[in-house]
Amino acid sequence: MKYILVTSDKAMSDIEVGANYYNGQQKGLGTRFASVIKSTLVNIRKMPLAASIAFDDTRYKVVEKFPYIILYVVRGNMVFITRVFNTHQQPVY
Repeated sequence: MKYILVTSDKAMSDIEVGANYYNGQQKGLGTRFASVIKSTLVNIRKMPLAASIAFDDTRYKVVEKFPYIILYVVRGNMVFITRVFNTHQQPVY
């Protein structure tokens, strides 16, 4: 089955905030962060049911090299990216 990703405004904002933060820490690091997020989203699109369930029907995928997780819900062939969390800043989520 071919899956379609839909990214919420909140998730897009999470990514932008993360990229801006990392760019402020080191030149080019925000770009690397965005690239790793994009790669993780590609992996989610390829195999959305392979990730662990966080709660109810919400799944999460750990982002490599950065302390982030991507939360999403699968409905048929649609994958709804709901949030992209920094686990160091918001460990409760």
